[in-house]
Amino acid sequence: MKQISKSYILTLFLLLTTTFGLTAQDKLVKGVVIDEDQQPVYSAVVYLEGKQVATTNSEGKFTFPAENPSKIRNLNVIKRGYKMQTWAFEGADVIKVLLTFAPVYIDGVVYKDGNPVSGKYVKISGQKFSAVKTNDKGAFQLIVDRNYKIQNSTIFLVDGDPIKKNFTKYNPTVNKVTITLPSEGLQKEVKVAKKTTSAPKKVQAKPLEDEIYVDPILVVVVYDEDISPADSLNVRINEKNFITDKNGEFEVYADSLSEANFEIDDYSIIKTKYDYEDNYMFVYISDGSEDGGQGVTNMEYSENFQAVFNSLEAEKQLLQENGSNLRKEIQKISEKLDKDINPKNKKSLESYLERLTNSLIENELRYEEAQYKTSQMLDRMRNQISNQETTIVQIEEEKEEVETERMLYFVVAAISLILIFFFYKNSQKLKEQRDDLQEITGRLEKANEEVVKSHEEMLSVKDIGQKFTATLDFDKHMLDLQESVMELVPANTFGIGIYNKFEKRLEFRNQVSDVGLENYYSVSVSDAYSLASWCFNNEVELIINNFDEESPLYIPQGRKMPTRINQSIIYMPLIVETKVLGVITMQAKEIDQYKDINISNLKALASYASIAVANYISYKELSEKNKSITDSMRYAKTIQNAILPSESLLKENFKDHFILYRSKDIVSGDFYWFKRKEVNGTVMKFIAVVDCTGHGVPGAFMSMIGNTLLNDIVNVKGVTDTVEILNALNVGVKESLQQENSMNDDGMDVALIAMKEEADGVHVQFSGAKRPIFVYTQEKQELEVIQGDIKSIGYSSRKNKVFSAHTIVLQKEDIIYLSTDGYVDQNNANREKIGSLKLKDIIASNATKSMAEQEEALEEILDQHLVGEIEQRDDITVMGVKV
Repeated sequence: MKQISKSYILTLFLLLTTTFGLTAQDKLVKGVVIDEDQQPVYSAVVYLEGKQVATTNSEGKFTFPAENPSKIRNLNVIKRGYKMQTWAFEGADVIKVLLTFAPVYIDGVVYKDGNPVSGKYVKISGQKFSAVKTNDKGAFQLIVDRNYKIQNSTIFLVDGDPIKKNFTKYNPTVNKVTITLPSEGLQKEVKVAKKTTSAPKKVQAKPLEDEIYVDPILVVVVYDEDISPADSLNVRINEKNFITDKNGEFEVYADSLSEANFEIDDYSIIKTKYDYEDNYMFVYISDGSEDGGQGVTNMEYSENFQAVFNSLEAEKQLLQENGSNLRKEIQKISEKLDKDINPKNKKSLESYLERLTNSLIENELRYEEAQYKTSQMLDRMRNQISNQETTIVQIEEEKEEVETERMLYFVVAAISLILIFFFYKNSQKLKEQRDDLQEITGRLEKANEEVVKSHEEMLSVKDIGQKFTATLDFDKHMLDLQESVMELVPANTFGIGIYNKFEKRLEFRNQVSDVGLENYYSVSVSDAYSLASWCFNNEVELIINNFDEESPLYIPQGRKMPTRINQSIIYMPLIVETKVLGVITMQAKEIDQYKDINISNLKALASYASIAVANYISYKELSEKNKSITDSMRYAKTIQNAILPSESLLKENFKDHFILYRSKDIVSGDFYWFKRKEVNGTVMKFIAVVDCTGHGVPGAFMSMIGNTLLNDIVNVKGVTDTVEILNALNVGVKESLQQENSMNDDGMDVALIAMKEEADGVHVQFSGAKRPIFVYTQEKQELEVIQGDIKSIGYSSRKNKVFSAHTIVLQKEDIIYLSTDGYVDQNNANREKIGSLKLKDIIASNATKSMAEQEEALEEILDQHLVGEIEQRDDITVMGVKV
């Protein structure tokens, strides 16, 4: 038989399950969600096929029902502050999900005298992350721990100097901090009360003029050269030892403290600052690896490169830890894979192992890239330091030469003055060269920052684009998409409008805004007051940073507009092959949110969204067409069933019977036929089981032809001999399909019997076209196989076909079995067929049972043969009648 496309397998399986009452029970799927530290994640939302099905408990566990857990494909877990990395089955019906931490940022800006200040290094005291440098607009963005919150006690450091609370302002709504530097410097210098030589005394209640006295207890904070808290250091004050905590802090009596008796092993104190209003002393230390003058040069140089270098080292450490965790997980899954022999579990474990391996490869590539960048940075630092050392040595040598010459030619004053002037000019030139070098270094650093930022944004766009195109019903995942877009640009409002060409309007579904999900709203493309319509009609991107001032450029005035919450607005057209499919919008409340936006990234994001919308539209159109075709086929099945003999008709004409009838598709190429006809006063009964070429729609058309021809041959033409019936059927098929004059090569295999009762028993005439019959006699208690002719009905063969007949006499309670080849040709997971011998054994071993029990035995063995999601190869018909 010809094979059909695999797209019908699932539909066929569901139909068979419904027809024969094999209803599957839903199974309870269990799972656990963990983070990179192997800790359970609480309150994470689990989505299956785009629908929320569960929420994790305090142990990170969840459950949900599923009809067939092995067919789960689209599983997603969402938790703010995390990203899903992978999931897999760990055992039977048990899922393990791995989430990675999403970075957390705090935005800010530094002002002085009302103007933004660039080139300042900012960090938060007590945080492990490196200081970041403000850009030319004074803006910066700090990375903090994911659970970190700004408190009243939070201390910000600018170029290592702590900023007083009254000079910082934090807005929790937009997660932004504003730092204003004082005009006379970052901190007001205070004077320390001198330590007396007598016994410790309490600080005077009233301070003297121009002096500020502190409370008895002072908090000392120690910082390393990179402005990081120096924890676990042993500090000696007056022969007493103090250990700094993780924030680099310890407490001491203020009146017992002075710089003279302040010692730290293996470290030198660079500078100290006092803040007696808040009872703090800040100490900056160095490991003293360089000598005095050269140490200052290296420290200044470090301030230029420190932010990038620390960022690379932190990235390498995180990637190394992540790689170690992935290797442990791969080792664990590999051991499970070696031990587990269950094919179902093995397939899930192999899929999970492949995803882990891909993640490890990507992690290693990122680590090598960070290692390469670090090496390049160190080389640049060494070269710059080497150049500075060479320059300094040259200057020192020239100074020595000048001094020598002055001593040798002291008497020649004029010559000495000329030499001094010459060397002065040369020094100026060297200074100019150093200044030029520093300027070039600054530009390179800025260019490198821009490249890193552009690369990160490009990766974010790619990640978001993959989420867009990963599902055909993206409108059901708008919240997840908005969270991803927020990593690229501010977007408290995010939506996609799809063009309805029949209604000529843009339709927005599940748009995300401050009020939540807006299920649906639409905008006419002819609405002149709509920014979305303007973008759609003009087919260009629309970027507004101040709606109140810029909107008159795009929409007419005079009509009262509704109060608008969002001031910064982006609309991008979604275009595929010059055809506009809709628009995508991102909006923010504050003004000037999109001034520094990278338009190339936005266009790339719009391209991904365009592909997703095009897929969405095609998916909807194909779904409608597929539904129409399926409905037509179901109606065709109703018509095909109507031509089959009814159950009541068979019960009236036979003592007992059964019919096992399973079609491969909705409609079948197999059919069974029955007629009762009175001939010369004797009642004759005709039964045929027919297997037509193909299955599905082609086979169904052939079955209609065969049924019509059999009715015409017996009822109209009055043919009763089985040989003549098959000969006439062969001629009728060839004529109907015009096989004499065409390339058509279709036909059918038939098992046909004619029965009539005589005095000595029931006389049965059998003729077969490539199909046998099985006969079980109660007298002999054995099963006999009667073969048909090795010829088929129809087909393009021009040989003259002559069929033969077999006549047997049966007694009451004897049984005749007829079948197509679908049952014996069905294979299992090992590609083993049931075969004719096994079918004979099944019939013989169950022949003494009732006809219903025989049918049940045949179905049970067939279902066992199909275990493992094996598709049915052909239409199946097995019929048994008791005479």
